[in-house]
Amino acid sequence: MSFIGVVAGKKCFENIRKKLAEELKQEDMNFIQINLRSIENVKNIKFETIIIEDNKEKFKEQQEILKKICDSTQYVIINTDKNINENQINSSNYITYGLNQKANVTVSSISETDVLVYWQKSLKNKAGNIIEIEEKRVKKEKNKRLQTYEILIIDILFKLYCNNIIEVT
Repeated sequence: MSFIGVVAGKKCFENIRKKLAEELKQEDMNFIQINLRSIENVKNIKFETIIIEDNKEKFKEQQEILKKICDSTQYVIINTDKNINENQINSSNYITYGLNQKANVTVSSISETDVLVYWQKSLKNKAGNIIEIEEKRVKKEKNKRLQTYEILIIDILFKLYCNNIIEVT
């Protein structure tokens, strides 16, 4: 059973969880939202992946707990537009994302109908396959307006947990 911790607002968490539940249909994946109220309750859970979308500054008093959770995690996915100190994380498999050119996964183009996602770093997914450097066009659905950061997170999780490519919309 895989536990995926998501440090994000409620709307972002729900969008990610719903999209992945629709596409992956894996019952052994459990998404847990981590916020200021819940961090004490989840500090002893062994997460496979942690996603840090929210600004870590909100967790100033809980920095040590958040660091401990991240250090024991296989994958740490961190938004470098909101969190500058990803170097504090000891995970060998940390993946950065954002709209900046230093992020491992970034966006090279955004339009009303699609997003061009650019992977700038190769890494191994859960199955041991190499995720190559690539650029991929992701179509946006008209009715479901996912934020750009949510699209990046979903694309990263699809590549980490799936061998086949699924369109993120």
